[in-house]
Amino acid sequence: MATLSLRIRDDLKRKAQKLARQQGVSLNNFINATVAASVAQEETLAFFHERLQGTDLDALSIRVQKFMSRTKPGPGPTPDEVRQAMGRS
Repeated sequence: MATLSLRIRDDLKRKAQKLARQQGVSLNNFINATVAASVAQEETLAFFHERLQGTDLDALSIRVQKFMSRTKPGPGPTPDEVRQAMGRS
């Protein structure tokens, strides 16, 4: 595991410490979790950007809306329902 020396504004550090206390974690764990979440978000966006290259986004939106209009409260859709909504039945 790497060690990092971090320069941070005093007010930002106090706010981060407060959030860490509220979450019941150390400042180190709070910073690690926050950075991990930011990296995961960026990786997820990059994944979907790559995955959706060449996709007709209007058609995809229509399919998603059609699928969502048929959902009901309770357990999620079955794998067969997902495949059918994706046109892979």
